[in-house]
Amino acid sequence: MKTKIISLILILFFAATTFAHETENNTELPSKESTADTTTLVNKDGTPFKRHTISVGYGILTLSDFYGMLGSVIVSMFDGDDPFGTLGALSIDYGYKIGEFFETGLVFNYAEPIKNTPLYTIMPRAKMNFNSTGFFNPFMEVDLGVSFNGDGVIPMFQLTLLGFEMGTTIPVIINILSFGQRGMFYGSIGFKF
Repeated sequence: MKTKIISLILILFFAATTFAHETENNTELPSKESTADTTTLVNKDGTPFKRHTISVGYGILTLSDFYGMLGSVIVSMFDGDDPFGTLGALSIDYGYKIGEFFETGLVFNYAEPIKNTPLYTIMPRAKMNFNSTGFFNPFMEVDLGVSFNGDGVIPMFQLTLLGFEMGTTIPVIINILSFGQRGMFYGSIGFKF
């Protein structure tokens, strides 16, 4: 079962990436500077439009944090040992802008809510950018995938109702109204290319 779920997520990711590359040349983007022979895609500040983003971030109050805290309280009531691991989760994200508004990608997340029990999460993502060509970009995002460790696989998600991305080459990303495996409070730094 675990292998089937991971295979399905990888297939969805590769399908989304293939779709993104196929539509790259057919997508109308924000503004264009035309010459006689070529068309260059540009941001509002005149820099070239960057489709790819890689970022690394950390979030606290994740779903696994709540699980670890609850387990810690229950076990501590009956046994003196506290099994709680580490608060928060580390995430590595890849994003690909299909157009000015929509971005797809993949999130890899690592947490250890229970001591010596790492939890890995893989989630394809869908992000809606409201100003992707500007310095300040408000966004919404939904990530759906699975978390797994030695004990099994469970469905996992992250919902961001409001986030901000600031910067055109090295963005700082802050999720404000969010809930899920990346945390209620999440920040990251990235690189666009």
